[in-house]
Amino acid sequence: MRFLMLLALVVFGSEGFALEVAKHGGRLFVTEACDQGGGVLRSLAAWSAKAQTGKKCNMLARGESMMDAKSCRYDITDCVPDHVVQYQGANPKLDGPNCWNLSLVMSKILPNLRYSTPEEMNFYMRPPLCRQLKDGEAREPGDVGAIREVSQGGTTETHGFIYISEKLAYSKNGMSRKSPYALQTLENVYDVYDVPQQAVCRKNEINVASAKCNQAVAYFRCDSMESYLSKTKNVPADIKKAYNDINAVDACMEKSAFSGQALSNEAQKNVLETSQALLTYLEKSKSSPEIAKIPKEEREFILGSLQLRLAAIADQMQAIAMGTQSVPTYESSLELSALSEAIHDASKNIAGGK
Repeated sequence: MRFLMLLALVVFGSEGFALEVAKHGGRLFVTEACDQGGGVLRSLAAWSAKAQTGKKCNMLARGESMMDAKSCRYDITDCVPDHVVQYQGANPKLDGPNCWNLSLVMSKILPNLRYSTPEEMNFYMRPPLCRQLKDGEAREPGDVGAIREVSQGGTTETHGFIYISEKLAYSKNGMSRKSPYALQTLENVYDVYDVPQQAVCRKNEINVASAKCNQAVAYFRCDSMESYLSKTKNVPADIKKAYNDINAVDACMEKSAFSGQALSNEAQKNVLETSQALLTYLEKSKSSPEIAKIPKEEREFILGSLQLRLAAIADQMQAIAMGTQSVPTYESSLELSALSEAIHDASKNIAGGK
């Protein structure tokens, strides 16, 4: 089966579990040992169902035996989210899109593929969108795994990925354009980011007091940003417009990162105008009764989300500038960084804050 060598990725876990994924003719295939009985297929189908993709995966499908009669191949195109079908094995043309961003995009918190900062990842891995699973609580396909460096002072973000099962994960291991989006073994993710095999380092909650784990994993279950905004009352129309405008900016970042082309003058202009409009709005909001109606926690989350998104977009713009040798884009990224800081400062003392 020669085509399995095309765009194929083979990953081995430390316990000998092998996973081979390949694309052919717009379809996505996975190969596993026949004696696994289609376990990978069932795990992926459970993920697809949890994500409400609307796809119909035949979980009883018999795998096609390979020449050695020990390996079975399954067509998983209808058993995974469309994102996996489109991006499995794909590399951006420019640096930037990374693990944290993939975790947030697959959780429907962010709309597009770009660089995400560790601060952005950490910000979202808490209420109101995400909650940490308790130790002993069953993990579900689509949960977010956050690998963190552990010290006596606390934890810092190292890596993010999507949990599928105790054998499978979906991850982009790094922000380099050489790092592809990939279905892989969960064990491989742990190995790449040096998570020790001790159970205490692989629970749902991280024990900072434990000296055994320089790196450990925490697990989270998240709601989408769209769902949150639809349920949140008293969100001013201008704030909702700001989200829509920044979504359009995010789309420009993705297009540039995957095409390898510099941002157009119009795109740069839109980014800066969107940021300036938000800053102007926040300055006016210091005495706005409309903003004062929003509960403090919701206000801090909504405005913090916008500020962190702009900061991350500024970093992605710098990566685009470096990859395309675009001086105007680099200058725009510096201007956006300054605007992001100003937005952060303007968000602190909004009317109604306590």
